[in-house]
Order: sequence, then structure tokens, then C-alpha cells
Amino acid sequence: MKKSKEKDKKLAIILGIIAGLLAFVLCIMAVLSYNGDIKEKIKERKQKIKHDISTVKKRSSKEAELEYLQHKRASFDQRLLLGETPAVAAAELQTILSDMASEYDLMISSQRIITPKEHGIFLEVPVQITTQCTVTKLQELLYQIETYPIFLSISDLNIQVVRRSDQKEVKATINISGVILNSNNIS
Repeated sequence: MKKSKEKDKKLAIILGIIAGLLAFVLCIMAVLSYNGDIKEKIKERKQKIKHDISTVKKRSSKEAELEYLQHKRASFDQRLLLGETPAVAAAELQTILSDMASEYDLMISSQRIITPKEHGIFLEVPVQITTQCTVTKLQELLYQIETYPIFLSISDLNIQVVRRSDQKEVKATINISGVILNSNNIS
């Protein structure tokens, strides 16, 4: 019986060692598996962080670009006629032209608003004026129109000599246009 107990004891020890080794191996495998999962999660997090950093860099560059474009837009808007409607813009253009004419001692004999023309997001607002003056004063007025801080353009100019004996005096009919944003085409 003693031998049997000793054999059982040895068998129990061997089985215990095997069970311990098996438990140890299973624990090692679980730790390695968990470690692999953690490494994968760390790798995914690093990629997400890189993506987020890239997005932040892009965002800051886009914000800088947006700020630049907003500044450009503001300076561009300053060159447009004021007024939400063509009628208000035409009235402003007539006031500008009257002020220019008075600066050069010109008399505008007639002013007429011409039908606005659409050009994409812009609306061209033309006004026709007629004046009688010397060629030099007309030249000064035309220069003033072309160099005015607001976008103004001359689309038509008709000059007639008033008296054949005095060719310095002319009658000029001028179509001058300003620009506003076309509220129908802005999204």
C-alpha cells in the first residue's frame, strides 16, 4: 500500500506539475494575446493621432486661406457700387458722376439709367450722361472715371463737335457702368 500511495503521490505531483505548466502556458498565451491586442490598439491610436494632427494642420492652413480670401473679398466689395438693387446702385452712380462733373465745372445736361445686364454673379448697372464741354475737360472727366476707386467702365462714347468754327467745344454722350453683386445668382 505504501508503494501505491507513493505512486499516487508521485502521479499527483507529476499531474500537478503538468497542470501548473499547462496553466502557466495558458497564462503566457493569454498575456501574449492581450499584449498583441494592446499593440494593435496602440498602432490604431497612433494612426488616428497622425490623421488628427494632419486634419488640424489642414484646418489651420484652410483657416488662413479663408481669412486671406475674406480679406480679398472685403477689399473687392469696396470697389462695388453700394446698393442692393440696380435702382439704388444707379442712383449712387449718378451721384458719383454729378460730383465728378462739378469738380471739373462740367454741366450734365441729361442722365438716363440704362437696363442692367447680368454677368454671372455680377450685375452691370449702366447710366448714360450727356455733357457739353471742351475736349480737355472731357479728357479729364474720362480719366477720372477710369481711375475712380470703384469699378467704373465706359462702354460707349459718342462725341460730336458743337460748332464747326469752335472745334474745342464738344457734346459727349457717355455710357458709364458700375457693378453690384447679382443677388439672383449668389448662393
